[in-house]
Amino acid sequence: MLKGRFLYRISLLILLLILISTYAPWDFLGVYDKALAAESSLSTGEHIKAEGYVYHKELKNDKIVYYVKDASVKNRRGILKNTSFIFKSKSKLIPNNCKVNIEGDVKLFSNGRNDGSFDMKNYYNSLGLYFEVVNSKSQVVNVTPVARMDYSYRIRHAFSVVFEEYLPGEEAGFLSSVVIGEKGDLDNNLKTLFQNVGIAHILAVSGLHVSVVCMALYNFLRRRGLGFFVSSMFAGIIAVGYGIITGGSVSAIRAIGMFLIYLGAQIVGESYDLLTALSVMATILLMENPLYVKNGSFIMSFGAIIGIVYIVLPLNEQYKNYSKLFFRKDKLKELPSEGRKALWFIKVIKRLPGKVLQYSCSGLIFSFGMTAAMLPIVTQLYYQTPLYSVVVNVVVLPFMPVLLGIGLLGGFLGIIYLPLAKPILMIGHFIIYCYELLSDYVQRLPGSTIIVGHHSFVAVILYYFGLVVVIYGGRYLVRGSKSLSICRRRLTISILLMVAVIAMWLFPRKGNFEIDILDVGQGDGIYINSGDGVHFFIDGGSTSSESVGQYSILPFLKYKGVGCIDYWFVSHTDEDHISGLIELLEAGYEIKNIVFTEYIPKGEKELFAGDISSGNSVFWKIVSLANNNKTKILYMNPGDIIGSKHLSFTCLYPGRDAVGVFGDDVNALSLALLMSYDENIDGEVDYTAFLGGDLAAEQERIVADRLLKEFESTRSTNLSYDLTGYANDGCNSQYHVNLLKVSHHGSRYSSDSDFLEVLSPDVAVISCAERNRYGHPADEAVERIEVSGAQVYYTMKSGRIRVDKNGVNRFVK
Repeated sequence: MLKGRFLYRISLLILLLILISTYAPWDFLGVYDKALAAESSLSTGEHIKAEGYVYHKELKNDKIVYYVKDASVKNRRGILKNTSFIFKSKSKLIPNNCKVNIEGDVKLFSNGRNDGSFDMKNYYNSLGLYFEVVNSKSQVVNVTPVARMDYSYRIRHAFSVVFEEYLPGEEAGFLSSVVIGEKGDLDNNLKTLFQNVGIAHILAVSGLHVSVVCMALYNFLRRRGLGFFVSSMFAGIIAVGYGIITGGSVSAIRAIGMFLIYLGAQIVGESYDLLTALSVMATILLMENPLYVKNGSFIMSFGAIIGIVYIVLPLNEQYKNYSKLFFRKDKLKELPSEGRKALWFIKVIKRLPGKVLQYSCSGLIFSFGMTAAMLPIVTQLYYQTPLYSVVVNVVVLPFMPVLLGIGLLGGFLGIIYLPLAKPILMIGHFIIYCYELLSDYVQRLPGSTIIVGHHSFVAVILYYFGLVVVIYGGRYLVRGSKSLSICRRRLTISILLMVAVIAMWLFPRKGNFEIDILDVGQGDGIYINSGDGVHFFIDGGSTSSESVGQYSILPFLKYKGVGCIDYWFVSHTDEDHISGLIELLEAGYEIKNIVFTEYIPKGEKELFAGDISSGNSVFWKIVSLANNNKTKILYMNPGDIIGSKHLSFTCLYPGRDAVGVFGDDVNALSLALLMSYDENIDGEVDYTAFLGGDLAAEQERIVADRLLKEFESTRSTNLSYDLTGYANDGCNSQYHVNLLKVSHHGSRYSSDSDFLEVLSPDVAVISCAERNRYGHPADEAVERIEVSGAQVYYTMKSGRIRVDKNGVNRFVK
């Protein structure tokens, strides 16, 4: 674009400095200054008065979310200036670009509490927003006549009304997202469906929109004889206006900014350089908000273009070299002249299959290259990847310009006169319906989604290094070759080597032995990795966290790369122990076995009335869902053992006698397990843990008596070890567990002193919500645990707590 790519080099230098400042220990550019200022000056719950400018608003969950910038916030400690925040309101009357006064309570954004869970603070900080004002009262104090009209929001709303009139709800929301960037009405199930098959990118306003709307207009004006300057001015104004209307997302700003740079190059007569335009736009965005570098949309948008330049285009060049030789070799010979019309018709018929094949192969190569380029980015953000996305994108993408054109035309006609939009939008309805049918079919195919998990930064570097070596090595070997067989062989080798690199990235990892007590609020959820490829889970539910399975448990399992749980133990069927399990079963997550105690309370089973689906107890609901998912139901009696090579779970309680004593008390009949880990498979237990659901002191004493009897029995036979994990040092032997998962969330009626004396745990973990109506954990229980010598950890303070043979790791420090 400029001689020596001067802008490109300057932009790269600025980008490098911002990246170093963001991720290095020393923030020498003040990347986090605004976020830290808000965090140090404000606290959740305090009352404030603020003044700022509304720059964006969008519909979410039947409320309007207003984005405010250049704000000054006054609290009892002083004034915080030049900050940004959001507030929600049911009122649609506050226009963009107006000054508002806000009064309300501060709500600081929270970090994620488990691996893989949504980090609200990181997300909003990456957008340049630092807190939310709740219970707010707002007043517009300064608005211009133009701002009062609120054209961008009105146009978006008008388009949405047209789409809702003639399209089903989820299709209207989809078209609104694609055409005008309005995601408030986008159906979550449809969004998830498209994510699972690898076409969620079509929901974002991006380069496709610029090429369809703006580039088409520019080319049209040029063909009509208008000069570079006039054509560029018209197309540029439309591009900027379209960006404002669609809400100015990161991908839209990137695409429109690069298009404006292209127009500038046309006006001044310079060549357009894609990398220079990309780096300039990245610099502009990051200088406005350096934390964009942590924003998923920013990473995806810019990563896609970099992938096209360095991976897709070189791979496509190899294919083109082969394609030219292949189709030249198969070129049609001259046909006998028997009339021009007949000859033309025969040539078209003969050449059509070749053209279709050429287009299909070219599309597959492009889609495959993009999949390879984006694989680490997608899996680092979502921890999974769609297996069939290469083929699905080849089918879907050719129709996207048509669908976008239909949406724009139908929307404009509908605004002028509503019935005019109907015939146009019916075509769009057919295309969207086909998208849904295709996606639903692909999602049902075996292995349609592969859970990969989170990789280290070093693994990402090694992946791209391997990919670049394969791509450019093949490109170098093919360059200048005139032999069809050589080009075909080298292209095939390049693709096979790329598949090998991809397969190495997707290869499942066994991981090491670990116990993760998740922060699920008021509830329990425990993941255990045996270290030999077998995965266990205990309970999984919450009464304080909504959709804990969807937002806490499943993201954690995906982050760990766990696509299947081999054994899911259920201590008992209270909501705070099974709500997440039910969600995962309903979502179709693979669980091979669900394990209950043999002695489920009689009341749970009596509600069964012949057909599993007719049972109205929680137990039978789980059984019904398990049958639908082809999950086996297993039952444990005291003394039964389930496990793998390195890990075993021994059932300690309840027995038949407990049913007679405690009747239908669900908590009192909780499944109690003793976990034993044998690292070297030599019979010597290296780590033990006790997990007892919601047992109370009376049941804990029964368990302690059982353990002591087995311990004395082992001592009398002079054994040095056994599978239940207690050590024997001659006459001074003492029963001992490394980890105690505290029963019943630290209730005052659990953690009996005699029980704790028998177990003598090193570490005790209490899982509960910081605010709960039960008063968990009780001071009396905590005191008894501390007296036993155990070090106590709380999920409400530390988030996810990981325990292994090396010690304890807390997610929140």
